[in-house]
Amino acid sequence: MDPVLIAGAGIGGLTLAAGLAGRGIPAVVLEQTERLAPVGAGLTVQPNALIALRRLGLAEPFEAVGARLSTAAVYDARGRVLLKPSSAQAGALLAEIGAPTLGLHRATIHQALVGQLGTSELRLASTVTAVDPDRATVTLADGQEVHGSVLIGADGLRSTVRTALLGAQAPRYSGYYCWRGVTDANPLPGDWVGEMWGAGRRFGGCVIDGGRLYWFLCANGPADGKDGDTRAALTRATAEFPAYVRQAVKDTPVSAIRRDDIRDRPPVTQWGRGRTTLLGDAAHPMTPNLGQGACQAIEDALALTDLITEYGPTPDALRRYERFRQPRANAVVKAAHQIGRVAHWSTPTRTRVRNTLVRLTPASAFVRQLRTAWRLPETTS
Repeated sequence: MDPVLIAGAGIGGLTLAAGLAGRGIPAVVLEQTERLAPVGAGLTVQPNALIALRRLGLAEPFEAVGARLSTAAVYDARGRVLLKPSSAQAGALLAEIGAPTLGLHRATIHQALVGQLGTSELRLASTVTAVDPDRATVTLADGQEVHGSVLIGADGLRSTVRTALLGAQAPRYSGYYCWRGVTDANPLPGDWVGEMWGAGRRFGGCVIDGGRLYWFLCANGPADGKDGDTRAALTRATAEFPAYVRQAVKDTPVSAIRRDDIRDRPPVTQWGRGRTTLLGDAAHPMTPNLGQGACQAIEDALALTDLITEYGPTPDALRRYERFRQPRANAVVKAAHQIGRVAHWSTPTRTRVRNTLVRLTPASAFVRQLRTAWRLPETTS
């Protein structure tokens, strides 16, 4: 049997390859980079994703090193609470769900998954340049053809596999960009996770493995902008936030800070054709406003692993996966996009109105939203 072919060694692709290996199904991951360098910043592995990793037998290294986080809160730009569940509400929800939220560096997650690939093969320096979706065949930059039983496009926002399926479509710019960094000088509690909403700017993040602080700072502005002097740009952008925020950003070396435009794509209902489908950002790229991008990719990987295990690496399994995953993943894309629009209101009047509305939101409503996001559905056929 030809292996399952996976384009892209991001979190979703590696989770799928490791999960399939655990079920005795061979997979080959094609990754364009020449080495998996420890790049990126932090993210949250929320309960839905952690439960998915447990079901795949992959969770142990995550739980061994991840920072266990409290339930996220929303603050105003001065650090005053706008929305936060009580300790009793948060504790009851976590007990009901049966898993915590973990804060981890992206490189830590990659290392944990690569270490569990088992019989799955990772081929670096393998750039996919052409795709035949019906035959599950790709052509690499060196001219080599690689064939699989099925092909999974896990190659991110600007997916080559997606372009072969759906045509070239530019991602949608959100209207804001984001700096990200990690600092060892963490001024916040060891279980902190949250966001502070200012006027057209947002600061947030979480504690990650090693007690470090992963932070992000989003600001309204045109696409494809450049900082010039990064330190000066960050000083201006953090001016309205508390002193400990300014200090955390200042303590982060400029070399450890990256800036990216925040983009997504409107949801679509076609992810595949023939012997090919999409996973993660290739299928449903979303803004990071719910912290669910990697989590939804992990859910994709679990569903694909379950369905390929049951139905074999077949077009039938891929279509069942698409029908099962599209409603939930596409709903998260829409919700994340809308939250970002509101969080980045920038005029004084709209900012005051937004903060008042968030402050008046019952914590119980927030808990219900978290319960919906964190309750992992059973894979169905």
